[in-house]
Amino acid sequence: MLLRRLLSVLFLALLSNAAASAQIGAGLRGRVLDPGGLGVAGATIDLTRTSTGIRIATVTSAAGDYSFPDLTPGAYELDVDASGFAHLSRTGIQAIVGQTVRIDLSLKVGGNQQIVKVTADAPLLQSDTSNIETNIPGPTVIAMPLNTRNFVQLATLAPGVELPPGTVLPRINGGRPRTNEYLFDGISALQPEPGQVVYFPILDDIQAFTVESDNVPAEFGRFNGGVVNVATRSGSDTFHGTLFEFFRNEDLNARNYFAAAGGRKPEYRRNLYGATLGGPLFPRRLFFFGAYQGVKQLIGVTRISTVPTLPERQGIFTGVSHIYDPATTTVVNGVTVRKEFPNDVINVPFDPAAQALLARFPAPTNRNARANNYTRTANDADHQNQFDLRIDGSASPADKFFGRYSYYSEVEQPVTPLPEGSGVITGAVIGTGGVAGLSHVLGQQAVLHETHLFTPHLLADLRVGYTRRGNTIEGATLPDTASAALGIPGIPTNAAFNNALPLFTLSGFQQLGPSASTFSQYQTAVWQTVDNLSWTRGAHQLKFGLDLRWYQLNAVAPPNPTGSFAFTTTGTNQQGIASSGNPIASFLLGQVDTFQIDLQQSKIRPRDHIFEFFAEDDWRVDARLTLNLGARYTLHFPSTEKTDQGAVFNLSTQKLDYLGRDGFSHSARELHADNVAPRVGFAFLADPKTVVRSGFGIVFIDQSGITTPFTTPQFPFIQGVQQKTQDNLRPAFALSQGPSVAPIPLTPDAGLGQSVYTADRHAGSGYSQQWNLAVQRAITGNLSAEVAYVGSHIVHVGIPDSNLNQLTAGDLAQGPALLKSVPNPYYGQIPASSSLGGKTITQAQLLKPYPRFQNVATYRHNSGQTNYNALEAKVEQRLAHGVSFLFAYTHSHLIDDASAVFSTTVLSSPNSSSLIAADTFRPWLERDSSSGDMPNVTSFSGTWDLPAGHGHRFASTGFADAALGGWQLNAIASLQSGMPVTVTQATNLNAFAGFSIQRPNLVGTPSLPPGERSPVRYFNTAAFATAPQFTLGSASRNPVRGPAYRDLDVALVKHTVLFHETGLELRAELFNVFNTPAFAQPNGSFGSAAFGSITSTTTDPRVVQLAVRFSRQLFCRSFWRARK
Repeated sequence: MLLRRLLSVLFLALLSNAAASAQIGAGLRGRVLDPGGLGVAGATIDLTRTSTGIRIATVTSAAGDYSFPDLTPGAYELDVDASGFAHLSRTGIQAIVGQTVRIDLSLKVGGNQQIVKVTADAPLLQSDTSNIETNIPGPTVIAMPLNTRNFVQLATLAPGVELPPGTVLPRINGGRPRTNEYLFDGISALQPEPGQVVYFPILDDIQAFTVESDNVPAEFGRFNGGVVNVATRSGSDTFHGTLFEFFRNEDLNARNYFAAAGGRKPEYRRNLYGATLGGPLFPRRLFFFGAYQGVKQLIGVTRISTVPTLPERQGIFTGVSHIYDPATTTVVNGVTVRKEFPNDVINVPFDPAAQALLARFPAPTNRNARANNYTRTANDADHQNQFDLRIDGSASPADKFFGRYSYYSEVEQPVTPLPEGSGVITGAVIGTGGVAGLSHVLGQQAVLHETHLFTPHLLADLRVGYTRRGNTIEGATLPDTASAALGIPGIPTNAAFNNALPLFTLSGFQQLGPSASTFSQYQTAVWQTVDNLSWTRGAHQLKFGLDLRWYQLNAVAPPNPTGSFAFTTTGTNQQGIASSGNPIASFLLGQVDTFQIDLQQSKIRPRDHIFEFFAEDDWRVDARLTLNLGARYTLHFPSTEKTDQGAVFNLSTQKLDYLGRDGFSHSARELHADNVAPRVGFAFLADPKTVVRSGFGIVFIDQSGITTPFTTPQFPFIQGVQQKTQDNLRPAFALSQGPSVAPIPLTPDAGLGQSVYTADRHAGSGYSQQWNLAVQRAITGNLSAEVAYVGSHIVHVGIPDSNLNQLTAGDLAQGPALLKSVPNPYYGQIPASSSLGGKTITQAQLLKPYPRFQNVATYRHNSGQTNYNALEAKVEQRLAHGVSFLFAYTHSHLIDDASAVFSTTVLSSPNSSSLIAADTFRPWLERDSSSGDMPNVTSFSGTWDLPAGHGHRFASTGFADAALGGWQLNAIASLQSGMPVTVTQATNLNAFAGFSIQRPNLVGTPSLPPGERSPVRYFNTAAFATAPQFTLGSASRNPVRGPAYRDLDVALVKHTVLFHETGLELRAELFNVFNTPAFAQPNGSFGSAAFGSITSTTTDPRVVQLAVRFSRQLFCRSFWRARK
């Protein structure tokens, strides 16, 4: 309580004497000095944007300080007039997004008619702020070779940032990929569900971007990692435009590592094309800039999976597994036994429905292998269109504004492992996120920004934004309902997806049917208002403001809308014999282990709003010391549903509390009104070439623990209806007989016999504690180096939901007695359609905390914690003698108790596979190196203008200039350590007891010497052994690491001036120059045939891309004169 009161006092104090440092836009400040080093009061300063001629003015304070707190990023010229001093004109000033550049100005004694001209160099040292940040200018964004043409790839050039190959969103200083903030012109580009970026700007439309990675000023909020702050381009006083196209095909590319040798390479056709156009609409008043980009792509994809062998399709398992006939199940001396099929060949008729479904499995392409025996190559089709339009203007010398509208559309049909849309897609798939359906993504954003200068020292800044995203995914359909088309009666109808193909999962084999969540319809929208006031008061740069956000979601997207049938070894095994049973044999005999389907009859409409207020003071104590003080207050109102479609399982009454009924609130969680987050730091100029910086800050994020704000479960309005085996002996039902489940009436007892969601109404909001200590040194006028210690501790981060209806480890030790069938005391209370509704029930179920229910899952669980410590280094060479580069290195360790989050769709199910804790009641057993831990990350980027052609000593004129001049070499190199691999047993022998997973026993050293690692066997699979039933297994969560990643991308560019104001750029880009395979993580499913093997790569092999860019300044008329 004392700490909370102190933080509240600090916040209120800052509101009365508040201020700012780093910021959303760009800033410029400094001090005007006389020849003796004293401040010059009352000096008039005019700042003119070079490209537009728009001018703003201010007057220095009594101490000679000046400030321009909210500038459009870009180039500026500055003029200073003071009585008794010569006029000073300084050019080449760069305002950088997210940074406040400090430029002190020294005047010379003289008359006003005397002019002193100076060309500015941007300061190398960050001497006014304590945060850790890296700026990537627009020319670098365009020049660097980027395989996907996505600027986020360049975020990895900053220390502390890691982007595993094949992924889209980076991890920043230990934060989750979904816990970063993305600001486009100061407005968040995150969609509220499932925490993805709505779209990524066209590269040619980016002025610059900054990665704010630690101890970010209080102006920024709602992140646990960092902030990616992007400024888009604006028009200028001349009309100018570009046309460009980037092209690649398979003829120039290397072959995929796993593609069959010989023959034609898979098709690889990608055309990226676009244009930009900008210029004035009204002289010195109104300017525009627009950009368009389209992508048409056909990429041949090779997917390897495991399908039944030809003998297995005939029921022959000789030498593969011991197969027991489930029809012969009897009890002998209290032990359940079965008769083994002669020679392990099934000699009874197959289940009719299974016989028909078997034809949907393709025959193996490699008949000599049991695992990874089917290879499919087809084309992944992707079509994108996007454009941006921005208008900038000046209504008066005191009022500046801009507006921007951005549109993005993508349609993609990914390649599934099996024909007819079947199978789970591993790795990232643009647009669909890995689901096996035709995806259409539509993203839009509108931004309005206005600044008003009340006085030379007081400026207001208002931003209003609207961001919207829709995503519709469609999968394989059937000619009739699933029951009629497949001969499986009883599959419930689902209003939006009645004719969809269900899922059929067989442990260790590729599934039939599309992956879960393939069928969905999402529309999200965010309204945001940001209003700030900047005030220069003596040595204080003050800023305070608010950030208001309203979130909307409209969705029809049950996690498992088509129904899923699961088959394991339990249908054909013998208790006590680990090598017995086979999922294919269980399938052929129709022994369904589990059936589940999620039903949704109407659209869900969650709503949420967040109010945040901040105050900052950038206090320049003296010429060497600056203090950064700030605080941010978060008022996150618990989410609701527009028509109260939601309910929470009450652990005390064991009934459902419906939103807005019988005195229950309209939300599942309580409001927290004490989320005050201080930010403190300092920057100390130790000597003219050395700065020491340090800071500490707290940042709050949503109650869910990631950037997804919705925290109200929708069960039973979305119902996960389930029927499963209760004793690992008898099936849930025979496949051809179908399930016996039905929708549940919406009553307080609707959860009886089902899986339900509860919620911790008092759960705190997620927050991150961040700290750093950095030393920056200017080595030369253009070369600087920085070394920093960076740390963070994240509390209440989102983790997979936990099942509270689980036996304790002590109860589990009772062994086989738990499987004994006993009279069901709840018979007649529980619906007969539930697997708990029979006359008998297992002893294990009666020992559970909530025996009348299946899973009792905590919705959007946010009890996770992470710890991150890193040594980070950066060396930056600004362009000098044609060379510039940025080198970054990070040595770190990330520890957590869960590396994944809950299901990132609000429409999740308590039956979901996101319930992955091995033991709910002992979460400390999960603590391990994070699945995202990369101990060493190195990046390098550089440009080299070859020293020939115009302006150089060699080949400076004529034909030699045309042939040898204008060449540029650009490169990006990346080295990353391998990440840990999560290992679990393919067959969870403790599922009956409420355990969502079971880990094997660790009996040896899991890592192999580097020389013995291969895709066939990447780690020591013999180091693991089956954990017997009724035990948890001794292996840790992440006992072994996957492969490291190495990549080099280069671009060779030729710039040619065709004629006046017209240029031609030719590019040849090579990605993965040395054709080093970026292997995916090895299979961690112990007991599956593919355990320990790698069957795919996460990025392309070597790819060659050719490009042409035509630029033209349409006419060159100046509308202004910037000099007196």
